[in-house]
Amino acid sequence: MPQPTERADRILDAAGELMIRLGYRKVTIEDIARQAGIGKGTVYLHWRTKERLFEALIVRESTGLLAELVDGLRHDPEEVRPHRFLHSSFLATQRRPLMRALVIGDTELLGSLHESPTRSQGQLFSDRYFALITKYGLVREDVPHLVFSMNATITGFFLAASINPELEHLDDQAKADALADTVRRAFEPEDGPDQATLAAAAAEISALFDEVNASYQEWIYTSDPNNQRG
Repeated sequence: MPQPTERADRILDAAGELMIRLGYRKVTIEDIARQAGIGKGTVYLHWRTKERLFEALIVRESTGLLAELVDGLRHDPEEVRPHRFLHSSFLATQRRPLMRALVIGDTELLGSLHESPTRSQGQLFSDRYFALITKYGLVREDVPHLVFSMNATITGFFLAASINPELEHLDDQAKADALADTVRRAFEPEDGPDQATLAAAAAEISALFDEVNASYQEWIYTSDPNNQRG
């Protein structure tokens, strides 16, 4: 399995700083090399194209977000309740400009990278997550089209202020609180699982996210992911 290196991460750090400041389209490999204090050819030793480098950057951002959420689940199994998990997820995403840009489809910042390169794999893990929260009774069984309804609700909280600027007066904490309250009232059963069930759910969902991160970690540092050994 390819391993992260100090130099590779320095390149990704430089790319991230420039992308947030200038946007994907305006950043060149020369800019990144200069920012990282290395030669242009060295960048290509790690990633063959600018697009591949920035895809790796976005996936690395995703692994950081997931690791933070897993830490929360392991510290307190109550965090597995959907309203609490999504409260934490919303705030963690808002703290990461590239993740927020990905969620809202910000093409000005992300350019042609507005869709995650691991989208199909991410969808598979998302399906497994929803299966687990259903299995452990964390969501109501009578909600029509649960996956669509929850995803539409979550996406709406990210997009609402950009669609209607008058809603921008709420800060991120207030938005996260409102999201959590909406999810709790709309999607969770009145009598939730007991502590033993919560602990089991938190453990299994944490293991799922660890699996996601292991897969993504290998993808990030592979020069040509299409030639990975399966």
